[in-house]
Amino acid sequence: MSMNEAVFAPASLLDTPRRLLADLAAWRRQYAAYRNTLSELNKLEARDLADLGMSRADFHYLARQAAAKV
Repeated sequence: MSMNEAVFAPASLLDTPRRLLADLAAWRRQYAAYRNTLSELNKLEARDLADLGMSRADFHYLARQAAAKV
């Protein structure tokens, strides 16, 4: 086999690592949104939470909802 006859992997084999990297990047964006939302919610005081009709028990649910929209 000469240098010009290099063997390349089929496109389907290359799609899997690309898809994994894309999935990892999407997960990182969602996790960053989750952390940022949770951080912002934790800055609220009890009075603010009462005005909004929220409790600290809602934070993880709300952060997951926000991350899902990213």
